[in-house]
Order: sequence, then structure tokens, then C-alpha cells
Amino acid sequence: MIKHKNRIKQVIDFSGVGDSKIHPTDIDAVLEFDDKYLLLFEVKYKGLKAPLGQEILFNRIADCWQSVKEEAFVIYCEHETKSSEIVNLYNTRVVSVYHKKIKHNQDCNLFEFLNKIANHYNITKLIKSLKYDKRIFKSRH
Repeated sequence: MIKHKNRIKQVIDFSGVGDSKIHPTDIDAVLEFDDKYLLLFEVKYKGLKAPLGQEILFNRIADCWQSVKEEAFVIYCEHETKSSEIVNLYNTRVVSVYHKKIKHNQDCNLFEFLNKIANHYNITKLIKSLKYDKRIFKSRH
């Protein structure tokens, strides 16, 4: 779901914020459930990796969350969508996940991964959302 499609292509100029080694970054998607579970998503075109500084930042956010809350995941996904098309997060592949200070390689679609952690941790809001999203996805295809 894109709320403001007319704004999606609007570039944010970070000139004057940072220098040659320090740059502002973004998080492609965030899900948080019940003040317990945090899921951060970084999505790249197949074969591209997140810059080291971005990865360090995401890991630190996850580590901080886990030190005071419950579970945090940094989920790295990839896609092969043409640059002229919208990347559907639902159709991305999970290639790695940072959790509990360890980065694990993965090879599954995002729905499978989310379903696995939703059921393992009994995240009922995520379970319900995945069932709803699956119905919508099937009706569109």
C-alpha cells in the first residue's frame, strides 16, 4: 500500500547533512507489534547489498530494542522488479536476517518468513494481517 503515490518519486536532498563518510539513511519498511516485536526491512535489487554504515545502524537499532523489549529482526530482502515498476514487498525474497546479534542467511519469500516468525512468537496481529494479505493477493492474481 502506497499512501501518497505522487510523492514516492520525490527526491530528498541531503546536501549539507553529513560528509563524505557519514550519510543520512532510510528504512524501507518497519512493523511493530504490541510494544514487543520490531521488524525492520531493507529492500535492494537482486545482488546489491546495504552499505556497511546502514547495516551497522539497523543492527544497533535491533540490539537496543532487544535490550529493553523482546524480539527485533532486520530483514534484508531482494527483488528483480524493473525500475519503472512498483516493488511489491510481498513478492520479495528474504536473503538474510539479523536477530539476536547474529546475521543469518535465508532463502525464502517474505510471506513464508513472516508466517514463520508470526507463528513461532505467536504475534496474533501479524498472523491476522498475513491471512488478510494472502486473500487480497490471491484475488489480484
